[in-house]
Amino acid sequence: MFKMFIADMNSIDDEKCQEKNSLFQVVHYSRVPEILNRFPNRKKVLISRNPPNKQDDSFWIWVSKVDHPNAVSPSELYVIEQKVWEIIERESPIIVLDAFEYLMMERGLEAALKFTGKLRDMALLNNSGFIVSISEGLDKRVIALLKRIVEG
Repeated sequence: MFKMFIADMNSIDDEKCQEKNSLFQVVHYSRVPEILNRFPNRKKVLISRNPPNKQDDSFWIWVSKVDHPNAVSPSELYVIEQKVWEIIERESPIIVLDAFEYLMMERGLEAALKFTGKLRDMALLNNSGFIVSISEGLDKRVIALLKRIVEG
């Protein structure tokens, strides 16, 4: 089943990714580095469990409970939302949510899906893209809900 999931997530070809609708996708987490490199002329906002990588020019929002000046707690979704708004007012970046499962574990499925939907709407209104990375740990029902919210 996992191999089918990966095959499904990797089945998007490069030509389709240039289309507007392909900027709203749910992909396997292993594709995040590829996504960050795929659109060299677009800024990216990476909402991630990983701390910022200084080698990348993306805007990083590090989601963590660690008390650190660069970290945003998963309980403060409004802070993440505000940071994204500040960035997309100046740019039309591709927003990459690479922390969905973490938000789901910390805030619950419903809150994580609602937050994902809000980020998607923000991206849509600001001529940006929105990509959510997930792992094989999610069940089919959650993946279907997530794809419906993100991809329409």
